[in-house]
Amino acid sequence: MSFQRTMNKLENLSLQKPDKLLTVYLNTDRSDPDQQGGEWKIALKNGFNSLVEYLESAPEERERLQAIRPKVENHILSRERELPRSFIIFASADSGIWETFELQVPVETNFYWEEKPHLEQLKSLHDQYPQTGLILLQQNQIKILTSAFGQLQTSEFMEFDLDTEDWRRSEGPHHADVSMGSGGGKSNQQDEFDERLKANQQRWWKSLGSILDKKAADENWEKIVLVGDKEEAAVLAENMNKDVHDTIQKNLLNENEHQVIEKLLA
Repeated sequence: MSFQRTMNKLENLSLQKPDKLLTVYLNTDRSDPDQQGGEWKIALKNGFNSLVEYLESAPEERERLQAIRPKVENHILSRERELPRSFIIFASADSGIWETFELQVPVETNFYWEEKPHLEQLKSLHDQYPQTGLILLQQNQIKILTSAFGQLQTSEFMEFDLDTEDWRRSEGPHHADVSMGSGGGKSNQQDEFDERLKANQQRWWKSLGSILDKKAADENWEKIVLVGDKEEAAVLAENMNKDVHDTIQKNLLNENEHQVIEKLLA
């Protein structure tokens, strides 16, 4: 389910007693100086204990909270080896609500037990880190990254094939090997390759623009960032129907994708 559909579902929720909705924001960020000793485990336990104490005079609600507590705790503890920086969980007993977000951005720890979900932090994080398409450009090669909440979702590498005059998907960045022989032969082949690239540029920008427009629709991009030579980025933007929100002049095609996300969206 897309983020927007999940949000629409949560925004329209309103439960009736004794069933209520548990909202959990749990900071598990190990880079936080206050989290070096696994303090999040104490925060998780204390958050539930405080709600149980609060519900002392409402036994039916407390029973429902205790029914979903193991599921929430087990879900979080099962990720202890590959701990994200935060968890956001929405859960209920009678109506079976279960929506989780495991994020690489920190949150402020809070627990709520109410008729409606608390969405303020989640909305704020989404505003900061929307579903973003990052297109890394380098001559006839591109890498397309999709990021949500500052976390890499998908990565795809494409290269314009001069023989088929079309973009083809590939396993990863590499530089075209146009060298044959040595000396002048190598230089001549490089010149010929560059000329063929130049001759096909208009064709590939138009084709690439269509590919990215479709990708933006399929991936629900809310923001598009072009990364590479500014002149190339400007030409590509002109060949896209979707709006480009930002252009960054950096050569990051061969960089680690996760580090690229951190550099560009931090």
